[in-house]
Amino acid sequence: MKIKLFLIIFFISFLGKSQEITVFYKEKRKPAQVSRRHAPMDTEHFKVYMDEIKRIKAASIADKDKDSTDIFRQMMQEQANKMSAHAMKIFKETKKKSLDIPAYDFVTVLKIKNENSLYYPQEKVSNDTVSYTRTNKTGREFVDERVNYNNSEIIYVNHKKDQKISSLKIYEFDQRGRQFLIEEKLMELQWTLTKETKKIDQYICYKAVLNNSDKKIEAWYTKEIIANHGPKGYYGLPGLILELKEGKKTVGFHKIHLIPEEGFEIQPPTEGEKITREELKDLPSKLFNQY
Repeated sequence: MKIKLFLIIFFISFLGKSQEITVFYKEKRKPAQVSRRHAPMDTEHFKVYMDEIKRIKAASIADKDKDSTDIFRQMMQEQANKMSAHAMKIFKETKKKSLDIPAYDFVTVLKIKNENSLYYPQEKVSNDTVSYTRTNKTGREFVDERVNYNNSEIIYVNHKKDQKISSLKIYEFDQRGRQFLIEEKLMELQWTLTKETKKIDQYICYKAVLNNSDKKIEAWYTKEIIANHGPKGYYGLPGLILELKEGKKTVGFHKIHLIPEEGFEIQPPTEGEKITREELKDLPSKLFNQY
């Protein structure tokens, strides 16, 4: 029994050193950006209000009595208020049914080979739309639609070349779905290693906190698998990162394949508009000024 246990430990240790590992992570996700479009006012009512506003406007132009200007202006305002109230009524009715998509399991993959790693979604990320059609008492239909945008990130790390390449889609500020490609040098991540431990699956893990980051980053790594890699492009710990807390989001361990696969290759992403990390940070304000 002791010999068998020793062989298992040796086998795992050997595979860890060979650096051909595939790790699967799981996180709870909701669409990163939600755009809600409520049904416009039904055409018939809209036309009635607009025709009345046009009639009042024409009458005010034809009337040469300047003292009547305020009266006509007030009449037009009353029609505009009625139209606004009607639109708000439709808004409240269509809002009664929630179109929220509940949080779902999002699986990502980290492939490690020697000093290289590639982090990417297990399945192709796409956007989805939820719509709700309702018919009122008069037989008119109203449609409420919610478009759910999902972020996507592919991150390549090469320690030997001191290189990091990221292919990103970030819908928080760019709903056009553009893909950006960022090539940069690896920065030195300043971790504080703690003595706090917990067990993740079968592995004893240690807590580390990243100091040089504008976000609160907490990583749980295991010394049982010697790999200087982790999810979302994090690295620099004396073991494989099995769990990562980035702000309020947690990327948790799902499963691991320690046996090398045939055709195990890691290639950096190449798709996307080339920009720098600084340009990406400035992009929200630039897009805001465009609209």
